Amino acid sequence: ADGDGVVTILDATVIQRYLASFVVPNPAIVEERGDIAQDGIDILDATLIQRYLAEFAIPYEIGKPIPNDR
Repeated sequence: ADGDGVVTILDATVIQRYLASFVVPNPAIVEERGDIAQDGIDILDATLIQRYLAEFAIPYEIGKPIPNDR
């Protein structure tokens, strides 16, 4: 979600900041890359990233390359 190509807690934080209407460096990247559930950016996306980092099972692929044409 932060655009650096690595899944970290910063991705969840960027999504939370975006949802709270704080300034984020690249809102378009957050919208494109942070929508894990593919239903629009919401707190679930940040939670899914946190669950992924804690190695909990999640029903979505996280950390896989996203094609540039998406």
